[in-house]
Amino acid sequence: MPWAEIGQHGLALVVYPGLLAGCAVGLLLEIAAAWALVPGRGGLVPTARRVLLVLRPRRGGFPLYSALAGLLALVAASQLAAPFNPVPASDRNLLVAGIALIGSGWILWTWGWNREEVDPRLLLVVQLCWMVALLVPAIEPQTLKPQTLANIQLNPGLPLKVACGLLYLMCLPALLNLIPESAPQGVPGGAGRRAAGAEGAGFGALRLLLWLPYCGLFASLFFPPGGDDLVDLLRYLGLVAGTAAIAVAIALNLIVRGAAFTHRFVTLVVVPVAWITLGLGMLTAAIGTR
Repeated sequence: MPWAEIGQHGLALVVYPGLLAGCAVGLLLEIAAAWALVPGRGGLVPTARRVLLVLRPRRGGFPLYSALAGLLALVAASQLAAPFNPVPASDRNLLVAGIALIGSGWILWTWGWNREEVDPRLLLVVQLCWMVALLVPAIEPQTLKPQTLANIQLNPGLPLKVACGLLYLMCLPALLNLIPESAPQGVPGGAGRRAAGAEGAGFGALRLLLWLPYCGLFASLFFPPGGDDLVDLLRYLGLVAGTAAIAVAIALNLIVRGAAFTHRFVTLVVVPVAWITLGLGMLTAAIGTR
């Protein structure tokens, strides 16, 4: 790989849309989510203080494996069809983003595996459904490039694109750790399931880095990419914020209704929609080959 391409990928990982951009966007969305999910614990300023307090590294720093999970999240962010992304469009790949986010998510959830605080079965089902929403749009055009898929005008396959978008949004609360079943250290803004420490700081920092990859990937897949100018950048960030707002709204509804409702929602709504989406993808591909 030429040094110029190495520099482009490094810039994407460290600056934008990687570490610096991910921290800035993630911090804003984490504070907004904490304020929305736990409204009884004060306004925006107290909420921001709680979020920053959890993120503050304790003695010993973050757990070692949180660094690997964070790196995977940054790799996924580099695949976004975001304005000014230094990674060439030809080098971005949905499969890379999907594998990186799955790996990062499972490393994050290991904080609760031995404490019966997460539901591995529910998380696995949600991740499989999310992969359907992520990869099914690539069946008929046979491409894994996010910016190419977003530009495709699916006239006969419009129902497929809508179904994939809805399925993606329904999976986000669990993937972003906004519900108790997928958040070992508790939902944003909550009191937490144990005293904050290095473990809690590592969990909070990693969740913060997942906001931009997940929400940005949705915007990259289902909305046509713009050019490299300020207006298109603001439009893209608006789409990311809107996606996050929908995820928080779904999560709030699930939290209020309880764990039993969350399991029914995944079993009776998310899974059937995933099967329908997969069927629509196969039908669209069959029609496209004629």
